[in-house]
Amino acid sequence: MAALTIGASAQAADVNVTYAAYGPPTSSNVEFGVIPFLETAKEMSEGTIDYTLHSGGSLLGAKAMLGGMKDGVIDGGQVLAVYYPAELPVSNLAMGLAPMLRSGGPALAAAITDYILTECPGCKSEMEANNMMFLGAYSTTSYSLLCTKPVDTLESLAGLKVRVPGDFAFLASHLGMTPVNMGIGETYEGLQRGALDCTLGPVGWLQQFSLGEVAKNVLDVSYGVSYGGPIISLTKSMWDGLDDTQKTAFQTGAAVGIFRAANGYIATDEEVLAGAEEAGYSIIEPGDALIAKLEDFNPFFNETLITRAKENGIEDAQGIVSGFRETLDMWIAAMEEIGDDEEAFVQKMMDEVYSDM
Repeated sequence: MAALTIGASAQAADVNVTYAAYGPPTSSNVEFGVIPFLETAKEMSEGTIDYTLHSGGSLLGAKAMLGGMKDGVIDGGQVLAVYYPAELPVSNLAMGLAPMLRSGGPALAAAITDYILTECPGCKSEMEANNMMFLGAYSTTSYSLLCTKPVDTLESLAGLKVRVPGDFAFLASHLGMTPVNMGIGETYEGLQRGALDCTLGPVGWLQQFSLGEVAKNVLDVSYGVSYGGPIISLTKSMWDGLDDTQKTAFQTGAAVGIFRAANGYIATDEEVLAGAEEAGYSIIEPGDALIAKLEDFNPFFNETLITRAKENGIEDAQGIVSGFRETLDMWIAAMEEIGDDEEAFVQKMMDEVYSDM
């Protein structure tokens, strides 16, 4: 009888997760990340997990998501940490290499998830202070300039208004462009109405966010990768009330979502590029002077990143950046063996990341 009583008390109640996503249901992070996360958790939960998904910013937009989690308006959400530099300073430093990277994929998404959950106490604690349990990151493919008119030289970029998130403003300014901090949900209208001339983003956005209707010119700079998020997170208050079966279900779903979302970006880019001529897109290679300018960016931005972090009171700024790079190198090597094997990827995440939470 005592054993039965203990077992019953450990059994968590059924949960119906109210989940908010700022991305539309056709975006890689939602279609291939958030939805598989929720569906996998539901299937593995022995009937104790269900969900209601509000996508496309219908409940909360990107800039309101963290507040919604902290206040308990939602149970989980697609968060973009770059919009919260004051609330998540250490996490943003770990994610701060984004403008300097040239490639993404599952290795990058897994690495930042691993680093925040197992190697960066400051990252994890500031997440939890905002009632957020980080479960899964994302990684785009490398960025291009998606523009309303053809551009290929530094001179043609001068003064153009470009939508960029967070520190990508440094990259835009480095190229002589005028950065505009605008949410992805506002980008289509911004390009359509002339408030923007370009946006930095994966070429797949021409399809996923319908930007190809208003920005048919792609300058293939292949510079910068957004990663981190998290796209997959629950409120800490919900997480603490889950039983072990439910937590394992959500963790497994997160690993599935990480893998599929990152690969979704790759597949969508390939699809868009294969159909570019038919769709009327112009794919343009950058000129030599522009390439040389890009090569000057990383040393400048790395120094900026570390100096700013130290000024903001993050004493071990270089250690955090170096630590994340080491974790990324480990995952790049791991993915050379894992390849397209989703089951192997999920098992590695369960064994080496979620088991240490």
